[in-house]
Amino acid sequence: MAANLERLKKRIKTLEEWVDENEAIAGPEGTLDTINYLIAGRKQAEGMQNHLNQLQQYLQGFLNDNELMEKWNEYIMEKENAVQEQSPEEIPPREEAEDGEEVGEEDSEGSEASEESET
Repeated sequence: MAANLERLKKRIKTLEEWVDENEAIAGPEGTLDTINYLIAGRKQAEGMQNHLNQLQQYLQGFLNDNELMEKWNEYIMEKENAVQEQSPEEIPPREEAEDGEEVGEEDSEGSEASEESET
C-alpha cells in the first residue's frame, strides 16, 4: 500500500509540473493570447477588405472618366461566356534505348509485350 501511495504522489507531482509548464498555453494567459490573435486577424481582414473596396471605387471612377465602362462590361461578358478551349495534352517523346541498353519487356500501356514483338 505504501508503494501505491508513493506512485500516486509521484504522478500527482508530475501532473502539477506539467500544468505549471503549460499554464501560459492552456491557462488564462493562453486564452487571452488566442483572443488577441483572433481580434488582430479580424482587424487585418477588415483593413484588407476596406482597401479592396477603395481600389474597386478607383477602378469604377477610372472607367467612367475614360468612358471605358461599356468596353469593360463587354470584356467581362466575353470572359464569363467564353468556352474554354481544350488544348491537346502534350506527351513528351519517348527516349530511345542507346546501344548496349536492354529494351524493356513492357509496352507503353504497361502490359507485357506480345510474343510477336519479342521474336
